[in-house]
Amino acid sequence: MTALALVCFHASAQKPQAPGLCAANEEPVFSCTLQGPGRKMVSLCASPAAAQSERRFHYLYGRPSKIELRYPASGNSHETFTFTRLRYAGATGGYAHSFINKGFKYIVYSVEGTGFKESGLLVQREGALRANREMHCQSSTLIKLKNNDLWNDAVSKWNVDADIDAHGLPYAN
Repeated sequence: MTALALVCFHASAQKPQAPGLCAANEEPVFSCTLQGPGRKMVSLCASPAAAQSERRFHYLYGRPSKIELRYPASGNSHETFTFTRLRYAGATGGYAHSFINKGFKYIVYSVEGTGFKESGLLVQREGALRANREMHCQSSTLIKLKNNDLWNDAVSKWNVDADIDAHGLPYAN
């Protein structure tokens, strides 16, 4: 009986698991584990709502033990990200969130259609026609925004990425 009590105590004492790379008190706008042996993750996170100020957003790439890129490092973030609806022929569509950092555009996206589902991260040199890197999410790990208030108050009001809106996603191949 004592061993069972210790197991139950240990389980209840652990902190709740944060979704993706977001902190436990943040909401994931987009998050997934990328395919490949590195098992790196990508997350776009929203800070908790504050009565007096706007939410802050940040992008994280890496592993929980080692974040390789955090954007923006600090400061106002709602103007740094874009949101673009993706529309394709038939019943296929989705969205892309993007930002530019040090001459590169980072795009996290999700596209779905009849029998088709894809999401991931594209990294494109600013001004290039194609992505330099294309990394796909492991489908079972994708977390998309579910908070309608957050969607209506912030994400849906971001500027549109004109290049993605006009030409679609800049896939590598």
